[in-house]
Amino acid sequence: MEKFFYPRSMVVIGASVKRLNLGHIIVLNNRQHNYEGNIYGVGREEGDIAGAPVYDSVEKIPEVPDVAIIIAPAETVPDFMDACGKKGIKRLVIESGGFSEYSQGQNVLEKKVLEIADRYGMRFIGPNCIGTINFDIKMMMPFGFFPRTAPGGRVAMIVQSGGVGGSYLGEFGDNAIIPGKFAAIGNKLQIDEVDVLEYLLNDDKTDVVTMYLEGFKRGRAFFDLAVQSDKPLIVLKSNRSDLTAKIAQSHTTALSADDQVVDGAFRQTAVIRVDDDIDFINAVKIIRLPLMKSRRVAILSRSGGHAVMSVDACAKFGFSLVDFPPAFIENLKTIYNTRVIAHQNPLDLGEIFDYTIFTQILEEALKLPDVDGVLFNHLYIADYEGKMSRDFLSNVGKLVQQYQKPVAMTMVTDTQELVNISKNQSYPIFTTPLTAAKALNMSATYYEEKTAREARGRAVQTTLDMAAIDIIQDKCKTQKRIPLTDESLRIVEAAGIKSIAGATVKSAKEAGDVSLHFPVAVKLLSRDASHKSDIGGVRLNIKNQRELKKAISDIKKSLKEMKPRPAMDGFLIQEMSADGVECFVGGRQDPVFGPIVIAGLGGIFLEIFRDTSIRLAPVTKSEALDMLKNLQAYPILQGARGKMKADIDAFADVICRVSNLLAAVPDIAEIDLNPVIVHEQGKGVSIVDSRIFFK
Repeated sequence: MEKFFYPRSMVVIGASVKRLNLGHIIVLNNRQHNYEGNIYGVGREEGDIAGAPVYDSVEKIPEVPDVAIIIAPAETVPDFMDACGKKGIKRLVIESGGFSEYSQGQNVLEKKVLEIADRYGMRFIGPNCIGTINFDIKMMMPFGFFPRTAPGGRVAMIVQSGGVGGSYLGEFGDNAIIPGKFAAIGNKLQIDEVDVLEYLLNDDKTDVVTMYLEGFKRGRAFFDLAVQSDKPLIVLKSNRSDLTAKIAQSHTTALSADDQVVDGAFRQTAVIRVDDDIDFINAVKIIRLPLMKSRRVAILSRSGGHAVMSVDACAKFGFSLVDFPPAFIENLKTIYNTRVIAHQNPLDLGEIFDYTIFTQILEEALKLPDVDGVLFNHLYIADYEGKMSRDFLSNVGKLVQQYQKPVAMTMVTDTQELVNISKNQSYPIFTTPLTAAKALNMSATYYEEKTAREARGRAVQTTLDMAAIDIIQDKCKTQKRIPLTDESLRIVEAAGIKSIAGATVKSAKEAGDVSLHFPVAVKLLSRDASHKSDIGGVRLNIKNQRELKKAISDIKKSLKEMKPRPAMDGFLIQEMSADGVECFVGGRQDPVFGPIVIAGLGGIFLEIFRDTSIRLAPVTKSEALDMLKNLQAYPILQGARGKMKADIDAFADVICRVSNLLAAVPDIAEIDLNPVIVHEQGKGVSIVDSRIFFK
């Protein structure tokens, strides 16, 4: 990847000397920005562009460029790649559009591109992209005009969409954020976000990586990088709904993972997920400040109304307001002597007009050990207080570095002043108490998730009885069927998860020999029906042998009348479970992220509210507990309103073991333990039913 960001020389294929086409613009950009390397063009006619020589063939270039940028009609790309290969050029950026993002019929063309790259050992970005930028060496691959940017930026950006990336670079400039490196990767036919991310995480000139993605090509590889990253990753992942999936497919042809899976993976890796452009920029602003290491906040405000709004905003994100200690209050009285202001949190500074006092009060607040961050609302009239406010911002920046605590500054003034101060002041500002509180929440959440990630380490693989699993799997494959319920439960037991007591019989007569405690349930075993209750294959609360035999006979009779008639492979008799909270645990092999585990409460919480929590498997015990805490219905497990407190620890253990089973046996396409009855604290869980599908 190094040559994509530090090329000593480049050639732009498709550059016209006579007209301002896209290739011409790329050459012109680099000349005007004073790119430090050599740049050449290849076009139909020879000449020069702003002094850069243009040749009519790749062969005529006087050196072997580090990178070739191809921006020519899609059908000509393979021939130009071949010419580059013969020249010895090993790095390409294919900016041309008209591939699979345009028509699935272009897959043949993409296959040809990959074949040529493989033949010559080439690495390429694209197609349908605008390439990379390195602001430090003034290297610009995009075909749009970009303003000059100061060197030394330590924020990098990876995007799938060049249009989105260009607009975000503009937003960076409007908010005094200096970018360092940029990559727009388009269709990701070969090089993808994982390749670029790995490079940037190892780049000593990058502190923060931002990303705009519509889908993941290698989700598990992304996860493995992110989970070890010491650098903040800020990601705006679009394509979250069914409505956008088709649009994103036509735009990038990228695989799209289930958004809940993405959300779970981001929580595990401490990726800062943002929902829109505003949050994207605000996350970059706040993450460059010291992190908020707990959720205790002080609010200082020049407006009582904004103070009230700030309290609401902080409450929304789970912050607590610090009670100012008596010593702090006494100290304030020595700084200013107004009697109007109430000495409480939030602290209303509306009667103060001395800017040195603002700085003193802020410093006293930052000194307090119970204060983890400050939200400061600063209202001012630009014509009278503009310079003082800008000087105050500089002082805020110094105090933040001194005390290593974030201060979210809400600046309330006229529009033009906001534009000017955002663009020209290095200290980040926000425009409302809500956006400021939301930014502090991003900082606090990142610290919490990163700390938890580092503390929990990696999941420990539990012992599995692979021999037992293999026997069942081989039998199912030979007979070309899904595992029966009793077989699924035996697979679960092979993972160390004990199911409820039961026995398998072939007939009502055999049921008479079963030694179980009544009441019991009886379930049909059928290779043709994974949902037994849907076809009347389940009977509950059977109190004695007579009822048991009748239940089996009734199920048989009802099935004989069905067309087509499902197979009857036997019956599973189980003891009825003791009372508890009905829950479920499941998982599957995600095509992008690999094995995932899912958990939640059952019944209406699953069927109506879809209240579930997902993580990539395997998970640690602390991750499993975190999954449960993320559920909206978690208070039910805790024993809300005097109800039974459930055995949360035992439930978390089941989640861990299911996750280990999925990770260890990739042939399991899907598993569903439903219901899992979680009993009173200390009394464990009962696995009532299980479905497993092999690939």
